[in-house]
Amino acid sequence: MSKRFILCISRQFGSNGRIVGEALAEEMGITCYDKKLLEKIASEHNLSEEYVMQADEKPVRMFSRGFPMGFRNPYKLDYIESLYYTFNDNFFSIQAQTIKNIASEGSCIIIGRVADFILRDDPDMLSIFVHADLKYRIKTVMEREGVDKGKAEQMIKKKDKNRQNYYNFYSDKKWGECVTYDFSVSTSKFGVDGAVRSILKLIDY
Repeated sequence: MSKRFILCISRQFGSNGRIVGEALAEEMGITCYDKKLLEKIASEHNLSEEYVMQADEKPVRMFSRGFPMGFRNPYKLDYIESLYYTFNDNFFSIQAQTIKNIASEGSCIIIGRVADFILRDDPDMLSIFVHADLKYRIKTVMEREGVDKGKAEQMIKKKDKNRQNYYNFYSDKKWGECVTYDFSVSTSKFGVDGAVRSILKLIDY
């Protein structure tokens, strides 16, 4: 592959954004980093997989864990002076460096983790938001998780809220808003295959 592609995919829970990313990666012959990113972080930084999973895309809560003082977040442009850093923030810094290292090695797809903001100065980065209507997402979660409709809707609200809080805290943009991304696509409207085809056409692949 002569041209370098860095695709950062944010997604609503139940929209099948991860599946879109994996299908793109297979089509393009590159690596999709979702859980693989977490495994890489744990391995490279000698962290337990349990800790990495617990910290993954979770919003920071003051004094929820760790020390009341620590490093200031280098990615937050308008942080409140009185805000202290927890282990979550230290993990974010480690994760950000790993994402930069991955991108420096060549074409890749990164799912979530505020990667689009971390790599905002990379000229080859394209930010994508995968969304879907609630009915589609409920059906997806029910089938994937083996839960009833009420539980699926509850999971969607919680996961999306966590992702929103996490993204909004570590970036100067708003999760899910159209102006935040270069491109957005609905899987409930076009399906996973349609989303993949539209992205491939967009990057002229």
